[in-house]
Amino acid sequence: MTATLTRGRPARSSAIRPAPRREPPFDDEVQGVQLHAVGRYDRPLPFGEPDRDAVLPPVPLPCTLPDPAGWGRRLLIGIIETAGGRRPLQQLSALLSPSVALGLGADLERANRLRAPHWTHAATVRTVHASSPSEGVAELSATLQAGPRVRAIALRLEARHGRWRCTRLQLG
Repeated sequence: MTATLTRGRPARSSAIRPAPRREPPFDDEVQGVQLHAVGRYDRPLPFGEPDRDAVLPPVPLPCTLPDPAGWGRRLLIGIIETAGGRRPLQQLSALLSPSVALGLGADLERANRLRAPHWTHAATVRTVHASSPSEGVAELSATLQAGPRVRAIALRLEARHGRWRCTRLQLG
């Protein structure tokens, strides 16, 4: 014979209750209540109510791009230093679009595979001419002296995030 003994309180049913809100209500959730200053010494700011229907004119961004001809000359010097092995191509990757960096890297790698220096390895920049066909775009034509030859180079620069970036490069 077995006996079941129960000690303590009898079993109760459980109930689920919603938790109280922990954040104060947003301004649009409070209806008909005027919000006042928070503390005893706090005063509202002495400004009038903002005009919600006013349309503000767009603020023009300051043009802080450097001169494209000088910037292009420095980029060409960087390309010459890269071809001569004095600078890694990764240093120029922020200045070049991915397709230009890939193409330039393939061109330099092809010359390396042939065990011949790239023609730009000892070149010097002779002239750089810039034109601007539209806002934020510059097209450059340059000439490089590579030994006894003079070669032409064309570049297209586009403004990206407030900086010039070479998006097209044609080595002649």
